[in-house]
Amino acid sequence: MRVGGPYEIEVTYVGYESQKQEGIFLTLGNSSIIDFELSDGAVAIDEVLVLADRDSRFTDGKTGSAVNISSEKITALPTISRSINDFTRLTPQSNGTSFAGTNSRFNNYTIDGNIYNNNFGLGSAQFAGGNPISLDAIEAVSVNLAPYDVRYSGFTGASVNAVTKSGTNKFSGSAYYLIRNDQMQGNRVGDLAIDIPDSRNEIYGATLGGPIIKNKLFFFAAYEREVETSPPPFIKSAARPGEEPDGLVISRVPIEEANFVRDQIQSLYGYDVGAPDGYGFASEQQRINVRLDYNISENHKASFRFNDYSSFSDIPTNNNSIRFIQTRYRNTTRQGVENINFRNNNYTNDRNVRSYVAELNSIFGNKVSNQLNVGYTQIADPRRGIPGDQAFPFIEVLEPDASGNLLYYMTMGNELFSVGNLLENNVLNVTNNTTFFLDRHTVTAGVNFEYMTFDNAFNPVFNGFYRFIGYQNFVDAVINQDQSVFPDAFAKSYALDGSTTPPTDETRFGQIGVYIQDEYQVNENFKLTGGLRVDLPFYPIDLPQNELLAAENKTFTDNDGDTFMPDVSVFPDVNPLFSPRVGFNYDVNGDRSTVIRGGTGLFSGRIPFVWLSNQVNGSGVVRGGLGFEGQEVIDEGIVFNPDVTAYNPENPGQTLSNELNLTDTEFRLPQVWRSNIGLDQKLPGGIDLTLEFMYNRDVHTPVAYNAVLRDADETFNGPDQRGYWTDQPGLSGYSNDEDFRNVFYLTNASEKADYFAATVQLSKQFDNGFFAMAAYTRSRARDLDAAGGSQAVSLWTATVQENRNNPELGFAGFDQPNRVIGNLGYQKGGTTLSVFYEGGDFGRFSYTYSGNFGDASDRLIYVPNSASELNFEAFELDGETISESRQQALLDAYIDQDPYLSEIRGEVAERNGALLPWVNRFDLRILQDVNFFGKEDMPKLQLSFDFINIGNMFKSEWGVPEVPWQRNLLNYRGVNDAGEPVYRLNTIGGTSEFPTETYRTTTNVLGNTWRLQIGAKVIF
Repeated sequence: MRVGGPYEIEVTYVGYESQKQEGIFLTLGNSSIIDFELSDGAVAIDEVLVLADRDSRFTDGKTGSAVNISSEKITALPTISRSINDFTRLTPQSNGTSFAGTNSRFNNYTIDGNIYNNNFGLGSAQFAGGNPISLDAIEAVSVNLAPYDVRYSGFTGASVNAVTKSGTNKFSGSAYYLIRNDQMQGNRVGDLAIDIPDSRNEIYGATLGGPIIKNKLFFFAAYEREVETSPPPFIKSAARPGEEPDGLVISRVPIEEANFVRDQIQSLYGYDVGAPDGYGFASEQQRINVRLDYNISENHKASFRFNDYSSFSDIPTNNNSIRFIQTRYRNTTRQGVENINFRNNNYTNDRNVRSYVAELNSIFGNKVSNQLNVGYTQIADPRRGIPGDQAFPFIEVLEPDASGNLLYYMTMGNELFSVGNLLENNVLNVTNNTTFFLDRHTVTAGVNFEYMTFDNAFNPVFNGFYRFIGYQNFVDAVINQDQSVFPDAFAKSYALDGSTTPPTDETRFGQIGVYIQDEYQVNENFKLTGGLRVDLPFYPIDLPQNELLAAENKTFTDNDGDTFMPDVSVFPDVNPLFSPRVGFNYDVNGDRSTVIRGGTGLFSGRIPFVWLSNQVNGSGVVRGGLGFEGQEVIDEGIVFNPDVTAYNPENPGQTLSNELNLTDTEFRLPQVWRSNIGLDQKLPGGIDLTLEFMYNRDVHTPVAYNAVLRDADETFNGPDQRGYWTDQPGLSGYSNDEDFRNVFYLTNASEKADYFAATVQLSKQFDNGFFAMAAYTRSRARDLDAAGGSQAVSLWTATVQENRNNPELGFAGFDQPNRVIGNLGYQKGGTTLSVFYEGGDFGRFSYTYSGNFGDASDRLIYVPNSASELNFEAFELDGETISESRQQALLDAYIDQDPYLSEIRGEVAERNGALLPWVNRFDLRILQDVNFFGKEDMPKLQLSFDFINIGNMFKSEWGVPEVPWQRNLLNYRGVNDAGEPVYRLNTIGGTSEFPTETYRTTTNVLGNTWRLQIGAKVIF
């Protein structure tokens, strides 16, 4: 049966009076329990009619933790993005798109049972394309965290499924228009106010559904177009005359320098770097959805759905990633206020997603039913472009701040990771479930087949990369064209066939899942579900071997200490994933007033397949790469050259790339063991109470291991006796191999991430149209910080206490110890009011050093018992000498006022050990129906007003997060004669002020002030 309703169910039996229940609504992903008690028919009475008033949380028979969001709830809740993610936040155990303490990349998103993930894993989008389907086409959404039904797979976070709307026997539809602009948004967070650039977002849409053949064939169609002009996600400007850099919105780069650079590059090389600031971004999106439902016969029903999504958008440049060199500056970003990134340093994205899904539901006799679902999706995401269509190398300029930290100063040229990029991902998934109804047993046997193809053109630094330390060095080398001034770093990739066209890579993934399950109704009060699922992942592609690599006859050591020979032509073996599960649902009193439920089992997921594609991309068979730093650049005679093919090898097929990506043949896809126990209790006064506890622990955790990271060369003396790396003859950076800077090995970690959560939830539906719900969750999530980024170097854990190849188990970046959500709604007549509240710790962060200890890590700081334990280097700041003793005093004062650091003196900080302050946010939706004709079945006008973070409208501090003034308190400067580390105390980024308190109000004004969207919809 399709979700939604209302349905009418009538039960008849010879000798008994028939009974009928109306107003039945089916929830997504759950079976419904509907009880009848038939009266003896000996006495003639009229038909008994029961009008249902059901709470699905008590009658859906679920075992694990799940949230079902109906079309009525979707209509009532406030949203501006019109994304499904605005509704999945109703899940108490969530934090954004992270569920059950698991990275968002390990969720499984489906629409009508069809895989609709961002399978490749570029960016942070969850659905393919980002937001591919109109909200007006969605009937219901379910979020399953612990479904002990073995039909669910493909996730270790959450299974999020949306079902699209169907037509009915009545023609109905809508036409709508929504708008928001810069006049419908606040401009102040705390004491910081900005002038918001012009922006405008408009959405046009229409829906239509009805019968093609009454009672037999129905259609539903939706069309939506969205057009937006907006500022980029960062607000910053070069310093105008009379302005001083504030570390907030005014850069340290003078506008005169920025304009000089733009004019000179244009004059000398004919390349327009674009405006230094004040530029806008644009995006366009189109969504089409068509669905047909066909009642073939009483026992056979079919449906078909087609979805097409296309979009264009401007995207900001990458923050600080690099390729083919080792020095990466993690304490600064290209998007940050300390840097001016010129307009054409960003890039564009074109996306297209087209999906087809068909489903056939059949009943055979009284004992067997079958469900067959076939889906096929074509994803082109992204197809990246260069603003202005001019090829030019990427140039980054760094300047030290007052404490000597190198921070980005200017970036220009073609974005490092976007030249010639293209991704085409085709997905076929077939699922067949056969269910046998055998007295008290409901046995389901099924098979699932997935096949994914990835054709990816990812060519990092294909047009060249030049780094200059010092603005004057950049001017001398690039503008004055002084051939004696060399870059501080250079990197380049190239096609091994000598082509100047960026090459592509192919990756293939397949998986067969087989499963069987028995849902045993032990008695009318107790249901026990048990099953086993086995997933068999395989990689049906023949990869070419790297002959040059094979000729080297090298061996490396993995994270278990075993040796292996690198072979880029080998993907993992077929490594089965067994997922046994058991769940129960116990109706204690037999009237659904007290329900105890729970279960335990294993859940298997997938990875972002860019991680596997990295092996193809970095195999040294299709493309090569080279990179040089410091003296190496001088030795190679590399000076700036605007030609994007400069320094390509003459015979590229005869070179060996200095970076290699490999995958462990025993690598297993992520798997988690998850258990939960829950109580649903009806309290006096019509209040529903839910108590729930959940625990999960990783079974298989993906991690990147660098096989050429050597042991530390030296160990510090003093209280912090960790290792550090020094220059070694014939070796590059931290590598122990003369040929390779990095050899990244995708494998499984021995450490196991874990999570627990305890939730209490109360809700009540009032007779007068009001509804109230509140939930509190206390949780803890720990992981290895090994799931971010799309390059292998990004997957390799950077924030560590000591060893990047053996990262410590620490708090997850998405860990939120305390979270409260609430919803107060009112629906009566033609008026709907709904307030959604979310409050909790805003997030976590790590205290790390700036400076490089030789392993390019983001090393966690040692917190001294007294700052006098540490050695400081005096330095000049605004004409004043900042002595060692003053730095010690400032550091001690900072630690004393910091709630986290003051508790861990004498220890090394934990990853994400520091907690950001609590934030309270309220969103409001107002809907008003205007019925001009006074009849329910006549067209009506619906006006909508959606306010996000409405509290900020009344007080600029409300709903606004606080962030650290400085996460990198100390700048590592080297070692003294005693072998002890020497530091400088860091100023606040881009300023000459030292931090004296931990938090300040965020400078992300556009993302945190109140916003309003106004809509008008004609419903007929």
